[in-house]
Amino acid sequence: WKVVTTESVEWVKKQEKIESYREQKQGIIDDLRVCISYTPNRDNDLLCFMEQYLKAETKNRPRLLEQIKHCINGEEYENPFLAYNHYDERHIEEFDHILNEYIDKLKLSGGESTQVSRVIESTILKINELYDICRGQLIDSWRNERLTEYIVTASRYAGFQNAEVIIEAKKQW
Repeated sequence: WKVVTTESVEWVKKQEKIESYREQKQGIIDDLRVCISYTPNRDNDLLCFMEQYLKAETKNRPRLLEQIKHCINGEEYENPFLAYNHYDERHIEEFDHILNEYIDKLKLSGGESTQVSRVIESTILKINELYDICRGQLIDSWRNERLTEYIVTASRYAGFQNAEVIIEAKKQW
């Protein structure tokens, strides 16, 4: 026989609340995808290529000049913005996985303060690592605010109130 206590019933309710918050990350994930999706626009692309050409080392200029020529002539050319993208779909999927794992571990924490604290810290360190791999491109100020809010709110559902202190102490983004 399993004794059902008020605490266990309360924790199940908290777990459901934590789980219901999982989808709130989708806005951040969608924003990351928008920033790497590309729609050709000859005028914008030409400006981008020209900027790259002006800043390029001499040895890289012939390749850029060739791309500019293709762009001007309406021929197929490479995405000029690839030079600025330091993350791709696999990084977004890893980020999504980190946030899903955060929710999963919060639900297993039992709301125990030390456990929740470790889960938050571990999550922040994983995000820091991914942020470094993506050369600081993964999290801009808008995503920073949303991500912090996401981590803080989900931890509050677990009964934890100090997430912001941990985030500010550990984050590198």
